[in-house]
Amino acid sequence: MRGSARGALGLPLPLPLLLAALVVAACVRRTQHLAPAAGVAALGTPELIQEIVREALVLDAAGDRAADTLYAPEALVVANARTRFAAPRFAGVGYGGRVTVAASSVTLEGRFAWILADYRWIGSQRSQVEAGRATFICEQQPRGWKIIHAHSSQLLPWDR
Repeated sequence: MRGSARGALGLPLPLPLLLAALVVAACVRRTQHLAPAAGVAALGTPELIQEIVREALVLDAAGDRAADTLYAPEALVVANARTRFAAPRFAGVGYGGRVTVAASSVTLEGRFAWILADYRWIGSQRSQVEAGRATFICEQQPRGWKIIHAHSSQLLPWDR
């Protein structure tokens, strides 16, 4: 069998290749992709979701602990690249003053909503005004819509 090629184990070359193919095939897991059910839509209207976001911003600026009820327990809030655990949660917002939402848009998909909001914070002394932009992700949970993530940044002067 001088002309026959043999692998490292001394077996004819086709058998090791066959064994390797079987091992690789055994390690592969079949993934089944499910299509979303027809007609599944988020319960709620864009206006309801926008009101939750507006309320979160307004209550946060006032330091009102009622804002906490708008968030899921596992919610993550980030402002200017820093995680926030309590008011003021949003970029550019200080203690006191008031917030107005200049513009917002809502995208609903399934039980999730994605909201973009531009807001302005006016300090209680009226000498301080800051502009911010936030992205919220809300989830429809058994007790209603809850904020599960919010990320905000102060606008640069040329973006105002």
